[in-house]
Amino acid sequence: MAIELNPSLDLTKLASDYGQTRRMQIRNFLTDRSAHAVLEDLRELPWGLAYNDGLTVHQVSPDRVAAMTDREGAQIMAGIQARARTQYQFLYAFFPTLAAYISPTSPRFRIFEFFEFINSEPVLQFIRRLTGLDEIRWADAQATWYRPGHFLKGHTDEDPSTGRVAAYIMNFSKDWERDWGGFLQFFDSNDNIEQAFKPSFNTLNIFTIPQLHSVSMVSTYVQAERLAVTGWFRNDDPPAPIGKA
Repeated sequence: MAIELNPSLDLTKLASDYGQTRRMQIRNFLTDRSAHAVLEDLRELPWGLAYNDGLTVHQVSPDRVAAMTDREGAQIMAGIQARARTQYQFLYAFFPTLAAYISPTSPRFRIFEFFEFINSEPVLQFIRRLTGLDEIRWADAQATWYRPGHFLKGHTDEDPSTGRVAAYIMNFSKDWERDWGGFLQFFDSNDNIEQAFKPSFNTLNIFTIPQLHSVSMVSTYVQAERLAVTGWFRNDDPPAPIGKA
């Protein structure tokens, strides 16, 4: 099915509000039918595991995750927890949407329709007007699933070599409760939480880079799915053509 923006969004008002803090949460970003379709697309994906060891990013394939022994998993978790005490660290389940999309050997997953949607000219023009960032040319993407114990420590997303100008998180978490963690958090100069966005269903969180932010740890008792498509709007060239021929 065609994925559609919510036609009732007031872009002029949204852009005015965005200009105040350079970040925003937009509820009901898609039509309800579109949002539920993307949720089902996310649920069909094979999920790997992403975490870092210093500057090295590890992306463990779904097959490797399934074959991992309890001892291997415990060793990885022990390393993540030890590093998280003193340095930047992240841990979450992921699907490499962009990499799979441009791979000629990848199965054609339905989530690619959302990737093409977020890179369509009407959506890119909407984002340019919202943020005031006329240089935006395309958006990369990955699917993320923050399971219990998953988190993302504070950072700014600043990386001039990649052309990132704005970050986005398109949330598909159903009936998420306030005490479950998994909030996108922004901090002031004293490291107080200045603002936090709940991962609500059919909600776009977006902010101009750089801004210090984190994702709080998902509580260990949570059984619901914190599912999202995340990435950056960029001003460089995409690695391959995006969109139906």
